[in-house]
Amino acid sequence: MRRSNGGRLNHSSEEAYENKWSEGLSLFSYQNQFTTSNGMTDYFETKSQPITKLMVWQAYKKVRANQGSAGLDGMTWEYVDKNAYRLLYKLWNRLSSGSYFPAPVRQVAIAKKDGGIRSLGIPTIMDRIAQQVVKQHLELQVEPVFHEGSYGYRPNRSCHDAVAKANSNCFNHDFVIDIDIQGFFDTINHELLMTAVAHYCKDKWVQLYVERWLKAGIIEQDGKATRTVLGTPQGGVISPLLANIFLHVVFDGWMAKEHPEKPFERYGRRYSSSLQDGETSNICA
Repeated sequence: MRRSNGGRLNHSSEEAYENKWSEGLSLFSYQNQFTTSNGMTDYFETKSQPITKLMVWQAYKKVRANQGSAGLDGMTWEYVDKNAYRLLYKLWNRLSSGSYFPAPVRQVAIAKKDGGIRSLGIPTIMDRIAQQVVKQHLELQVEPVFHEGSYGYRPNRSCHDAVAKANSNCFNHDFVIDIDIQGFFDTINHELLMTAVAHYCKDKWVQLYVERWLKAGIIEQDGKATRTVLGTPQGGVISPLLANIFLHVVFDGWMAKEHPEKPFERYGRRYSSSLQDGETSNICA
């Protein structure tokens, strides 16, 4: 073990450094400043990609709070909690060096209330933590540009806010157009989505990992492996944010430019637009 410029600690192997994750984590409280001394973990260390241990630890806490089932590898939260320091270090090491590759998602069929079936793609727990790392960074960049009529999957906004906005719009307009995009998550064009992500976020590491998640593939319930050429799996931590970015470009922004006189509210893939009597409804064209 030796010191490099800036007083940070360099270690020659993963094993030598894994144990350092345990030092200070029990006292960790999301502080902004850490004093690095001999033998202590540097939570702000980075490698070729600007991803710190702090970012991974915060992502772990967030995903842990949401629970969720195991992915393809069968790893449970009980196992992750018992081996958190070792697993989180390995995840950070791969994310920060650019060598992280996600596992395929596990397909799960969920029965709908109307009798249909919705297919979810469940990433592994470690992949969900990795997605949360990217989501936290990407969300800070796109949230300020999202349309005020967008409510789904956004911080400090809820379906109740969307309903209240819809009620307000209805009082001032004569009729409403309700739009639901069928199979939206399963049919998002990857090329167009990556173009939108690159437009709003110039960080190459974000683009790198988003593309890898989109192409990770699916293991169907019968064990068949399927390539993913369209869509982003429902069940992924970052999928709702990617869906919002895509819809912000193809609908929200288009509405604001082409039909600014028609207020709307969107929750996820569901839209409601209010029109005055006599206005055309070519927003559905």
